[in-house]
Amino acid sequence: MTGQAKSAPPQDSGSLRKALVQMAAIRGGERFQVVTYSEDDGGADDKLDYASAADAARAAQDYVRGKDGLAYEGALVYDRKQRSIVRLFGSFPEYARPICAHPGHTAQV
Repeated sequence: MTGQAKSAPPQDSGSLRKALVQMAAIRGGERFQVVTYSEDDGGADDKLDYASAADAARAAQDYVRGKDGLAYEGALVYDRKQRSIVRLFGSFPEYARPICAHPGHTAQV
């Protein structure tokens, strides 16, 4: 090495925090998983994970409403710890849902 100091990372802590939260969600470190369903798009698809059921439910609703362009037929919030579906939005066939430890404990909207 030449003894030169390494360049410091940017001081934008908001951007750094947001990136770290997104990385943790991608790695699957959060408790609540959003899963979408679309017959035309190949069935069920795992999306991001969230720390709270409320945040996951908002994201699931946005997927069904098509907030980012593609509207899914259904979306659900799956609690990884309890292994149960917490909320269900739209149409999501039972055969495409995650396996639950406690079937029948689903709040449907």
